[in-house]
Amino acid sequence: MHIGLCEGRHEIKTNEGEALDGFIFGTVENPMDFITHFAVASAFFTKIKECTLYVTGLTTLLTATLLAAEKAGVEKLILMHFDRESGKYVPQDVSPLL
Repeated sequence: MHIGLCEGRHEIKTNEGEALDGFIFGTVENPMDFITHFAVASAFFTKIKECTLYVTGLTTLLTATLLAAEKAGVEKLILMHFDRESGKYVPQDVSPLL
């Protein structure tokens, strides 16, 4: 499953040019609402135990997501970071850290 962190921040496609399966967060009006971000990410991970997550900025959302993934016992989480030089996403497997 290929998921974006936050919808509408960047146009995101997989390295194969395919659309993502969805996003954890929609429009975020208050990036500093840490409790709500954790609740949204926690709700997402009640259904998902593995995913490839395309990081789109907003460090507060990523932090909430990583904390929620750890608490939910996510088994496999790959973060995809955009590399400006290649125009592709580079994977970072954070599963051993969860």
